[in-house]
Amino acid sequence: MKNLTKLKLSKYAFMSAPRNDVYLIFSGRSGKNIRLSCKSFDAIKHNRLDIISDDTLYLLRNVKVLVPENEDEFAEINKENHEKLRRQANFRKENLYLSIQPSASCQLACDYCGQEHKKAKISADNIHLVLNRIRMKLKTHTYKLLEIGWFGGEPLTAWTEMRHINRNIKDLTSSEDIRYISHITTNGYALTLHKYISLKNEFNCKRIEITLDGSKEFHDIHRFTINHSGSFDRIFSNLINIINSPDYDKDQCFISVRCNVDEKNIEGVIPLLKSLYDHNAQDKIFFYVANVVSWAKNGAGVENTWKKIGEKSTEYLLYMLDHGFKTEILPEREGPYMCLGTIRDSEMYDAYGNIFDCSETSYSSTYSKGPFALGNLRNQKNLKYNSILKDVPEMLMNGKFEKCRVCKFYPLCGGLCPLALVENEPRCPSFIYNIEDRMLIQMLYNYKGKGK
Repeated sequence: MKNLTKLKLSKYAFMSAPRNDVYLIFSGRSGKNIRLSCKSFDAIKHNRLDIISDDTLYLLRNVKVLVPENEDEFAEINKENHEKLRRQANFRKENLYLSIQPSASCQLACDYCGQEHKKAKISADNIHLVLNRIRMKLKTHTYKLLEIGWFGGEPLTAWTEMRHINRNIKDLTSSEDIRYISHITTNGYALTLHKYISLKNEFNCKRIEITLDGSKEFHDIHRFTINHSGSFDRIFSNLINIINSPDYDKDQCFISVRCNVDEKNIEGVIPLLKSLYDHNAQDKIFFYVANVVSWAKNGAGVENTWKKIGEKSTEYLLYMLDHGFKTEILPEREGPYMCLGTIRDSEMYDAYGNIFDCSETSYSSTYSKGPFALGNLRNQKNLKYNSILKDVPEMLMNGKFEKCRVCKFYPLCGGLCPLALVENEPRCPSFIYNIEDRMLIQMLYNYKGKGK
């Protein structure tokens, strides 16, 4: 006889409204999407677990759609999260991540950017200080790998300085028998094929991220040059020249294309995808959409628009799947979000020698003197090791962020940006607005053999 009195439907289970006789339930606890019979679906909906078959009951318990009646799910999720953080900490004992911003300059004047750009590149003295800081870190611990993230401003405006730093880092890691890799975030304006080849071969660059905010008419109202001319044609041409070259190697150094979306360019995503498809880019790049958000408290991006984008992303998703783009359909189980700021030994160095632990806090008067500024390499006696961002994962698990603590999507999101949480401006993922669409899409595409 079944013992069902101690089971309940998980708070983090999502039941899709039946469509075309398809009954789905998605577990936020395990990230599993389950198709059910009408009978089982209705039994769960009306708390009649006694009429569910043994096999189905076992499945639902296994994927944590059904959980013990007295279980504190938030606490259980965080037990799993603590284990995820423990594994992450062990990984970081051997793998060091640092970020370098060699330039405070940028060719673009994007309307949502929170940085204050100046024509300044990292000086020879500051290069020396950065290299000494890296050397000290590598000698303090027994690392097996060093990863450098190049960021800006626009890092490629300091190409000569980048190459000089890179050569010295390679010499340093080679002498310490440490593997060295990198990645770069660039606007793509100066990303020629020659630079791609150098990044791939000289910098051991594994990923290059560029930004295209829709097709030309939409992108150019978002991401224009400092002279107020459009930037789309040049960036798109650079991208196509690279990915159609025999020197492009997506396995060794792939390009991801980020599309920042707000009210002004929400209709520009599909035309951009069509242009990429017309140039046979769909299986050569990774494309994703991100919400425009407030950067350095500049008010860019609003939550009401995020909902529209989330709902619209169903259309984006279907186009990408139908045209061979690689994309994720449903979210997976995630622990607390990890980034530069949550990793104890990670740091970011800007062109002036300032140290931060978040890519959104540099080159901004909003943060230059506040708690997120860790000091300057010229005065190392007064350096702070981390800001409050390092504590965000524990704060999240302790329920300090009320919106996250009560959120049905908590085990799938991980809180995302720690800075946004601290500033009480959480950046919720777009899948919260179309999770039922995604459940159905994954089921259909799995049936076709296309879905992830």
